[in-house]
Amino acid sequence: MTALLFTVDAEEFDLPAEYGLAQAPGDDAAISRVGYERLLGLLHERGVVATHFATALFADAAAGPIREALVRGHELALHAWSHRDDCASMTPEAASARLSAAKRHLEANFSVTVRGYRANRFRSPARAVLRDIGLQWTSNLHPTWVPGSYNHFRAPRCIHMDGGLLEVPISVTPVLRLPLSWFWLRNFGWSWFRACVRRASAHSGYLHLYVHPWEFTEHAPLLGLPLKGRLSLRRSGTPFLDLVARVLRYAQEHDHTPQTISAHLRERGYEMKEACECC
Repeated sequence: MTALLFTVDAEEFDLPAEYGLAQAPGDDAAISRVGYERLLGLLHERGVVATHFATALFADAAAGPIREALVRGHELALHAWSHRDDCASMTPEAASARLSAAKRHLEANFSVTVRGYRANRFRSPARAVLRDIGLQWTSNLHPTWVPGSYNHFRAPRCIHMDGGLLEVPISVTPVLRLPLSWFWLRNFGWSWFRACVRRASAHSGYLHLYVHPWEFTEHAPLLGLPLKGRLSLRRSGTPFLDLVARVLRYAQEHDHTPQTISAHLRERGYEMKEACECC
């Protein structure tokens, strides 16, 4: 069996602010909630459970849909308190306080145990900070090169121990390390996904994809966005929802079984392992 680890960075839409553009108060969470509800409708229709890395702020704005997802077997994990936080640049004490507060907030409001974490923009504090607040695993590694953002080209592609925590990398192809999640899936389309998917899941035992809720919302043109920002919104809304529906259907028809990350780790017995099985 190959697991389908479908993950959602359940966060506010703050792309305009990231590029210094004005944004009305409350629009960030409201825009994301629209897309989030559309995505959840698709996941429920396909019988796909997902792991949702939520910020505390977005979780408050979308509490009803998140609770419905949890009832259906989805998993809630930690993303941040706010998507504008940068815990990597904080002192360890400040990062610990901020993330610990967000973790407690999610656990108290949704009656769950939060085991996993993905840093917003993959900018994580030290692993010791994450261990100390009671996390068991992370998904902070996208093992490819994204110019201007990060270069993890030589990092392991498979589940492994890092600093006392399990790391569950996002799927990329071997050798060339071609990514196939959000930005690349939307901009390069179905043919790109088909070319990459079998290679990406080979030997790892899973296909790990990630998206954002605001990708499923139609966006008015934002004047002043640079090319990267425009590409980040290109083909969002209904076209991307239809593409993800096709991706999920293909994965399920080719023996990929949807699982949450924690369920996959338990099934594979990874809790006690200290080395990756492949690279």
